[in-house]
Amino acid sequence: MPEKGMIRASLPFALMLALAACGSGTDAPSAKGEQSADQVPESRLADAKVVVDSNGLAVRQGGAREAPRFGTPRGEVDALLTVAFGDQPQKSSNAECGIGPADFSQSGPLQIAYQDGKFVGWFLGEGEGVVTGDGIRPGASMAALRDERPVQIIADSTLEGEFQYESADYGMITGFFSGSPTEGKITGLASGMTCFFR
Repeated sequence: MPEKGMIRASLPFALMLALAACGSGTDAPSAKGEQSADQVPESRLADAKVVVDSNGLAVRQGGAREAPRFGTPRGEVDALLTVAFGDQPQKSSNAECGIGPADFSQSGPLQIAYQDGKFVGWFLGEGEGVVTGDGIRPGASMAALRDERPVQIIADSTLEGEFQYESADYGMITGFFSGSPTEGKITGLASGMTCFFR
């Protein structure tokens, strides 16, 4: 959470602001990983309270599914997080983000970023209850991700272990790993606006 000093030099687990991963990667996208979100085995999503993707998130409530996209008002998203996790999210803010002041809501391993009262991004750390629409979560191996999705390592990033992959909804999700690009572990995932200090 931003106000608790969770920023580390090696792992960008904290504040969320502009997703600006540029530069050439060491891996070209491959032809594998062409499955769509509805082809992901349900067993990989079964324990998820929230499913995130490159355009927002979805909260699963029994047979119903609420899916706020980026741009949704904060009150709607926070209300869904309260339902999903059973408690209101922890709120914080940061006035020093590059695009201007940003607000945050933290529920479990999921941190939601807001600007001007609108949902603009998410960051997912290691923990239970949240998974991407691809069935990927921090703690998984890079090898498992590479077996399913096109992955591009951001070779000239100032953030350690930064990569991007093409998600099942045909967007891009940014991630971070520790260890080697082939055998390391995913430590975080993000999409939309983030507050990483580059």
